[in-house]
Amino acid sequence: MLSWLGRAAIRISAGSLLITAVAGIPAWLAIAVGWPLPRSVPSQDSLTAALTSGVTDRMVVNLLAIAIWLVWAAFAQAVYAELRDTIRGVKDLHLRPHRNPLRNTASILVSSMLLGTVLTATAAAASPHAASGAAIPPRVLPTAALATVSEGPATIHVGDETYVYVVKRADSLSKISAAWLGDADRWPEICQMNKHRHFSQVGGTLRDCNLIFPGWDLRLPADAKPPARVKPAQTHQPAGPPPVAPTKTATPPGSSTPSPPQAASSAPATSNSTASATTTAPATSSRTNATAAAPAASSADSPGPAASSDEHGVRLSPSSWVSWTLAAAISAAALLVWQQRRRRFTGESDDDPPTELPPPVATLRRAVDRRPELAHHDSESEPPGLPELAPLPPGGTGLTGDGATGAARAALVAVLASGGPHHPDTRAEVITDATTLATLLGPDFVTLGPWPRLHVTDSIDDALTAAEARLLHRSRILDEHTLTDLGELRKTAPDEEALPPVMLIAETPPAGARMRAKVALALGEGLHVSALLLGEWAHGATVEVALNGYTKLVAGQAIEPVPPRLPVLEPAAAIQVLTTLRESQTGEPPAITSPALPVTVVPLHASRTENKPTDTTPPTVLAAGQASPGGRARLRVLGQPRIEDITAEGRPLRAKALELAVYLAVHPDGAATREIGEYLEPDARVSQADQRVHTNASNLRHVLGRAGTAVTKNAYVIKSAGRYRLDPATVDIDVWTLRDLMRKATIATEPRRRELLTAACDLCAAPLAEGQDYEWIQPHRETVRRWSTEAHLMLADDLLDSDPQAASDLLDRAIGLDRYSEALYVKAMHARHALADAAGIRTLLRAVTKALADLDAEPREDTIELANKLRTSLDNK
Repeated sequence: MLSWLGRAAIRISAGSLLITAVAGIPAWLAIAVGWPLPRSVPSQDSLTAALTSGVTDRMVVNLLAIAIWLVWAAFAQAVYAELRDTIRGVKDLHLRPHRNPLRNTASILVSSMLLGTVLTATAAAASPHAASGAAIPPRVLPTAALATVSEGPATIHVGDETYVYVVKRADSLSKISAAWLGDADRWPEICQMNKHRHFSQVGGTLRDCNLIFPGWDLRLPADAKPPARVKPAQTHQPAGPPPVAPTKTATPPGSSTPSPPQAASSAPATSNSTASATTTAPATSSRTNATAAAPAASSADSPGPAASSDEHGVRLSPSSWVSWTLAAAISAAALLVWQQRRRRFTGESDDDPPTELPPPVATLRRAVDRRPELAHHDSESEPPGLPELAPLPPGGTGLTGDGATGAARAALVAVLASGGPHHPDTRAEVITDATTLATLLGPDFVTLGPWPRLHVTDSIDDALTAAEARLLHRSRILDEHTLTDLGELRKTAPDEEALPPVMLIAETPPAGARMRAKVALALGEGLHVSALLLGEWAHGATVEVALNGYTKLVAGQAIEPVPPRLPVLEPAAAIQVLTTLRESQTGEPPAITSPALPVTVVPLHASRTENKPTDTTPPTVLAAGQASPGGRARLRVLGQPRIEDITAEGRPLRAKALELAVYLAVHPDGAATREIGEYLEPDARVSQADQRVHTNASNLRHVLGRAGTAVTKNAYVIKSAGRYRLDPATVDIDVWTLRDLMRKATIATEPRRRELLTAACDLCAAPLAEGQDYEWIQPHRETVRRWSTEAHLMLADDLLDSDPQAASDLLDRAIGLDRYSEALYVKAMHARHALADAAGIRTLLRAVTKALADLDAEPREDTIELANKLRTSLDNK
């Protein structure tokens, strides 16, 4: 830190320069030049004489003096503005590159002159919070930033550790940096890690790094260490706002030290998610990223809810945390959702429009995609299955504490996420009663609809009856094979029916039913029937769960140790994840649309900037190597995204600029800078994201210019009213051509309709942005895939009577592009029937059955009936 003498020297120097500039310049002008303007209003004759006469030295001096006076006035205004912001405590910490350089100069001089000075009384009086008694942070300058005038607790995050820190009157970021990082000059790192974060516990967003409030939770670099006198200890969070990190706390010097944590040596795993919480993975740095859901609804200053991850799991919110194993299961289910939607698409353009995945699911998939050992990619030949989670624990376990319901919600999700299409014995089921489910999920649980793996009874007695029925059924099967364990049954009789684990999730049974539950759960130990009970369980282990998932064994004994942390979920997040899991397993959309579920239709369906065409002239489809009319640049996003025919020399295309090109191609109306940044730069701070968007837009415009011949200024990529969009007059985009072909084909008549559909099918030779795993691409890729399916079905209808062989070949190609679309198989069966090919119909039925088996589904009954009917009609001929 600067010594007192050094600070004084900087203040004196800056003050001298400021006084010289503000007072010295006008004094010198008054003495050396005098007043440069005329003393009175000149007459017309004097003006004419002055303009017609030659330029004198006096005139030049006066003009220079006027210019200096104007610059001085602007600088004085900048100094006044800086002093005003300093007194009010709203000074920006960083210089703005696009701001007036005079304002930047004034900022440097004022900051240096007031180095370390805090105008406490003035700031408190000027702040709008003063009247209400809130903590008012005064104006503090860069080397001693972020002081507060009131004391209060703040939370300090260091990696996965959390400490409670009492903010003092004279505290500042530089002091925190000196105490925790050993270097006062590292305070900008703390500022960078926390800027633009929203603090949901006490409210407020850190927009100005000069202002902090007690109660905010600040993140510190991973190498931070608490002061020597600060000792961490594990405690349980009291009732109140949700905790934001592990419940380790550190007591500041001078206060009492909490008792050391109790060791949780042994306890049973409480659920499928319980065991998964102990799974470890390679460490990754903790980074904050904004969820990709509904960015248009985010405000300019608040990028949305933040999620962070570490080596143990993903934190969605202060009271929602998911282990990596469970996050991988949910991510795999998200991929199955899109394949299920392809399966049920019938070919109608408005049927079941694709929607975004729920925000928690999108956030978890994004986090998993960044871990190569966990990520699942969209593979057509080998679709991903849900990863197997750990076996369910035997017996029953009680949950108490503020996080009990959150842990039960996460356990419900984990059990229903277990297993996969090819592992029926691991697809666990849940038995619960309506009252418990309403307690966990609220009234929105009715939006889930029927689910074979979720059995909801009317009461706890009915739930126990359902559990007992399964125990009896499994016992009979074991008796038939003279076995006592389901594990042995799977080895000795692999063809026996699947007997997946079952978990009972309910409130602790009332006094009259507790012995019944005890006996049932004791019998279920070898039959994979277990229970998770909300409340104390006197006949087993009871675990106390904090709001953030941290656990402590409070009663009973167990064979296995209690995991230090259990996954926890809030009701809204649990509903959204469960809806995704149900759709991935059943292929059915939600029975009722919940306000918590997204219904945003992909923007590419229709553009506000263009009306539907009224003519039937087909758009020009260019072959490879053919020059685009009008010298337009050719952007191709169907298949590998690329810009074709780049001939001029220049800078290469950035990877992010290519992603921006694809994003703008599927948003014909364009998108705002902030919206693009939310999707393409989710991990960057708002200011950084905006700058990167501008840089990538400039690079994209440059490379498109190398492929086109347009001379219009700002061609190719247009920015208007804060929105970027591709210019259709100077850029030829294949997906826009496909859109126009499909629009015109719907209103065209033969033979023009067939020409339009043939051109559309020729364009649909590959998926949108093939080979690119952009986090936001899936709904748009699904839209283009549906256009392809619709085009092939429509063209096959036109060809079926006149040329059934061409229709059959066309549909075979379409099935190769979308092997899960049952509508394509049905149409292909009609084509095989027209060719009198009964064996071909049988082959198609086997193919669709095999494809849908990857989704744990079977062909619809009407599909099977149609295949049998068509084959029978051919056999009878």
